Amino acid sequence: MRCFALLTLLLSALLPAQTSSHRARRPATHSDATAAPPAPMKFALWEKQEDLRKRTGTPKQYFVPRIQKIIRPGELKYYLDTYKKVDDVFYRETRHGEIRILVAYAVDGSRSHLNPDIRVFKVHFIFDKDLTLRDALADIDELRGLCSDGCILNGFSSSVIVQPAAPSEAQIVLAREMKPQWRGQDMSDATPGAEVFYQDSPYPVDFEHSPVERIDLTLVSNAGREKYVMSIMNKRATVLDVWRPHGHRAGTAH
Repeated sequence: MRCFALLTLLLSALLPAQTSSHRARRPATHSDATAAPPAPMKFALWEKQEDLRKRTGTPKQYFVPRIQKIIRPGELKYYLDTYKKVDDVFYRETRHGEIRILVAYAVDGSRSHLNPDIRVFKVHFIFDKDLTLRDALADIDELRGLCSDGCILNGFSSSVIVQPAAPSEAQIVLAREMKPQWRGQDMSDATPGAEVFYQDSPYPVDFEHSPVERIDLTLVSNAGREKYVMSIMNKRATVLDVWRPHGHRAGTAH
């Protein structure tokens, strides 16, 4: 009888642990497997740095453009004091691989000269793998939205200017706010857009097929660039087919 009582106590002690272990090892369900991936963290020109920080948190890395160096947060104060300009660094996984994202800032004194705003001036997307022009463009969510109604692509020597074919009112207003940063340059038809840069090569750039190194999201002007190139090289732009992105999401950032 005493043995039976001891056996009962032993079983009752083991059962909760087995049940808890079973719950911890719950197999993945169909809903888990089909859950949508998190939406990519997007970057917008002329966004205030403080607002971007609220969305992204403090960057885990920074980039010093003048010396082309990645630094840690603990080194930020020294490099800011020494070189003044330091970019935020983020990374994004896309269907073609990883992209390093450098966010550069400018001082906007339009509201106050004593307490100016710090705003996103350019966003550099640097590719880890070789991609041709249209695959690279399609990998960047910000450009897919910017060019939803089509973008004009003009090739100039070793880069391509990407500009909305029919800029929206919001894009025109944004360009007007950013233009003072381009003092001395012809930005009469400027809009938010991008400039595509190619990897170094001893051969002439094939705009459609040469591997892309990076794409800069910034303010662009096809007319202004063509005027400048004509004055220096007496050469017109190479007009490529209009780019119209298809409807799929490219990736997620961290």
